[in-house]
Amino acid sequence: MAYIGFLSLYATGHLNPSMAFGRALKERGHSVTFFNLADTGRVITESGLQFVPFGLGEYPEGALQQIFEKMGKLQGAAGFQYFLERMMTLARSSFRDLPRLIEANQIDALVIDQLFPGGATVAEHLGLSYASLASAAPVNREPGIPPPTLPWGYDASNRGIARNEKGWQQIAQAFTPWRDMENAQRKVWGLDPYDDLLEDELSPLAQITQMVEAFDFPRRSLPPTFHYVGPLHHSSARKQVSFDWERLNDKPLIYASMGTQQNNLRWIFRTIMDACTTLDVQVVISLAGSSLQASDFGEIPENVILVSYAPQRKLLGRSRLCITHAGLNTALEALSHGVPMIAIPITNDQPGVAARIQWTGTGETLPLDQLQADQLREMIVKVLEEPRYRERAQIIRQAIVHASPLDRACEILEEDVLAHVADFAGRA
Repeated sequence: MAYIGFLSLYATGHLNPSMAFGRALKERGHSVTFFNLADTGRVITESGLQFVPFGLGEYPEGALQQIFEKMGKLQGAAGFQYFLERMMTLARSSFRDLPRLIEANQIDALVIDQLFPGGATVAEHLGLSYASLASAAPVNREPGIPPPTLPWGYDASNRGIARNEKGWQQIAQAFTPWRDMENAQRKVWGLDPYDDLLEDELSPLAQITQMVEAFDFPRRSLPPTFHYVGPLHHSSARKQVSFDWERLNDKPLIYASMGTQQNNLRWIFRTIMDACTTLDVQVVISLAGSSLQASDFGEIPENVILVSYAPQRKLLGRSRLCITHAGLNTALEALSHGVPMIAIPITNDQPGVAARIQWTGTGETLPLDQLQADQLREMIVKVLEEPRYRERAQIIRQAIVHASPLDRACEILEEDVLAHVADFAGRA
């Protein structure tokens, strides 16, 4: 048995896959502790995992509600800028609190979200081996791949490589304040400075992504430590949500969700309703914990079911189409059921995931600045009526079905990371 610590971002799209991974490790006999903000404590402990809070000064109980409220109203560059601000604040808390807490809990090794600020620096400072976990689109840089924050498709031509390089340089420039702040702490701890923050923080032992290779752009220069494992799901690591299944009829079902972060943009949900009102379909729209209420929308079409929360995976199992913000978790869950998508990306890595939906032919993408009811309606009809979208989604579904994501992730951690831990090796 090893004592494994998890450093995960607090957003649901990062926390749920990490908790699923943690549960699987616990079932293999390991002790698992999550170091996270106070507001995540309940969901972590309810999933049967140990929880240690940090950052209580910056993030007292109730702080995440205010953060999510602000996140839910931002889009594009403003959303990305707020992300950077949040990460730098979280990094300061990590440097101050985590070394002491991790040592006190006798952690042998860490699993660190690829975007968790300061996590790799803390691990190096403590001399701990760690695995990187990409809950969102992988940030591994290579010439033919555009940054995941940009809506560009795959292009490995000289022109595409030049375009991608310019995009990566822009990302590096945007991350400069975060990198400089982290390098200041690394200097204090006697560690070599980072050049490329995203690349340099990735584990030299194991990089795990819940993406499947069939859904990614063609990669040519991934390190041997990089592993596609597939979507990380565990029943205990997910909130159980009730739903009135008797409300569903036999018409084609469309499931729509803008995820749990950028979900306070009322006009997007209204546009989806207006696009579907004249179609012979049934639509379930999940507000996913948004501060919006049904009363905010006025008259709701008869063929629309609007809910605060929805059992997403079960509904996708009955759906013909998913309208999504292109969060990686929702995209993979749709593909797990062979369901094609219409992506309406808002910010962060969603443009990159949407570009992969377009590239793989598993759906279509509608940029936010082009979102209108008439255009969305035409796209819905196209994806529903042309079989090629479902056929492509079914191909990726088969790739996911034949994977064993949690078992594989655990094996990688045990074989490539824990093997470097002397105490664990002795116990084994």
